[in-house]
Amino acid sequence: MKKTIVSLVTILLIGLFSCPIVANASDSNADNVLAMMNEYRASYGLGALTMDDGLTDVASVRAVECSQKFSHIRPNGQAWYTVSSLTNGENLAHAENYNQQKPENVVLAWMLSPGHSANVLRKSYSTAGIYYYQADSGEIFIACEFR
Repeated sequence: MKKTIVSLVTILLIGLFSCPIVANASDSNADNVLAMMNEYRASYGLGALTMDDGLTDVASVRAVECSQKFSHIRPNGQAWYTVSSLTNGENLAHAENYNQQKPENVVLAWMLSPGHSANVLRKSYSTAGIYYYQADSGEIFIACEFR
């Protein structure tokens, strides 16, 4: 049984990291990320997040910045929250291939990270802005800003 689980996880990881990237940085990805985060929130008895245009604008700035320096520290050396007074929390993702950029994998990665899942499940958050940015390299950078 243990070997079977290890084999399945290995196959999953190989698939995540070996598929070529396909540009698909559409609004539907952001909407699907929001829907999947809301599924997790509902399972914890929390209200749904709604998409916020102002936070989406902030997320677009952070996604572009992350293509220069993937970090919660901005390229100018300042902390992520200095990007705008609108945001109270931030989740980031970096996708090097198609499978990594899929909304279900982005949200799963966040839910497996204690800090990122805390943002998704923070009771005080009611809105989010999500942005997918494709760099010239083809890599995708995803930013989610919360309030």
